[in-house]
Amino acid sequence: MNRILKILPSLAVYGLGLASFFFLDIYISTADFSEEFVSQWAFYKSSLFILGGFCILGFDQVMIREPRLHFYIKKKFFIQSLLISIIGTTIVWIFYPIEQIWLFFIALNLFSIVVFLSGIYRANQKYTIAQLATNGWKVVLIIIFFLMTVKNMLHFLVASLLIICLMLIALYIKLYGKTKPKEEVLKYQDYRKTGIAFFLHNMTLTSAVYGEQFIINLYGNDAISTELFTYFAIFSPIIISANGFIGFFIGPKLRAKKTVTRKDYNALQSKLIIFAVAMAAISFVVGILLLDRFKKVSFSEINLWLAVAVLATCMIRTIYTTSSLYLGIFASNKHLYKTAALNWGALIAYIILILIVLITGMDTGVLVVGIACLTALHWTIRLIISHTYAIKFFNNEKH
Repeated sequence: MNRILKILPSLAVYGLGLASFFFLDIYISTADFSEEFVSQWAFYKSSLFILGGFCILGFDQVMIREPRLHFYIKKKFFIQSLLISIIGTTIVWIFYPIEQIWLFFIALNLFSIVVFLSGIYRANQKYTIAQLATNGWKVVLIIIFFLMTVKNMLHFLVASLLIICLMLIALYIKLYGKTKPKEEVLKYQDYRKTGIAFFLHNMTLTSAVYGEQFIINLYGNDAISTELFTYFAIFSPIIISANGFIGFFIGPKLRAKKTVTRKDYNALQSKLIIFAVAMAAISFVVGILLLDRFKKVSFSEINLWLAVAVLATCMIRTIYTTSSLYLGIFASNKHLYKTAALNWGALIAYIILILIVLITGMDTGVLVVGIACLTALHWTIRLIISHTYAIKFFNNEKH
């Protein structure tokens, strides 16, 4: 009971943040907004998570292995975030028309700082503050969205991220401003290889989650972007939200264990398979009700193939959590680099296939299902790679 009570505050913040994004996505996809507005919102979300993730270079994950690392890498992080944000903003400026590109640059920087601070708090098991970082800005965003009459999502993103960022920095100063690190100095270069390995992994992971929207919007197809966004917004939030909190909470707890066994791995995997099936069934029923309620789409009019492809992706992502956690916490740099290389190969093939599908000129209904199926296939390949190397971990190392 005490364990449950301890996680309730972080669970509440997590649930509130996810519910905010869930409601906002549904509202934007079902209200009377233009396809351009909907596709722009999908692009801002995907580019923020993908390009903002580049700025971290994997150190949010490395800190789970070494919670004191933040004392020694803060300055280097801020410099690297600034430089990578410039590169990311330049890429977007070349391929995608954003009028106030400087606001996009600020949003990337703020997002990377928020993720970095979240990693610090999560690694030190301050879960509620970590969730405030991860999901607090989403709550602020939806409040601003409904308070303002003129809907400018880029302005809203910057404002919400800035508010949360300032709060997190104030909390960091209060918690760690007077804390002196232990005598043992942790050197940046000692963790750089592991950080880059996590970075390579995380970028394929983030691209797998948001990549299709990023590519479709760069390609300029608002119709496909809008339909994909709508079905993911309606059918996926319940299962993905539940899965996300499981991964957030189990990671540090798993790291704190003195021993881990193949039996523990199999047990967690089995539980998540059952959980994935149950959550997918619930998500399907809720999705049908939401389409009927907000879009006036009857069951006979629903694109069932697209809904099934979306939920298949969500189930695979849930099952993937087990092997991903074990690899992220216990795998050697050698295995991290091998799996990263394989995942990058799968990602490149995935991107190429999406581009091929886009240029075929097929009917929009066929295209959108084809892209959703490619996404499910991509996640299946990631699952196979991750599971294979998680098993090697148990076969090759003593714990």
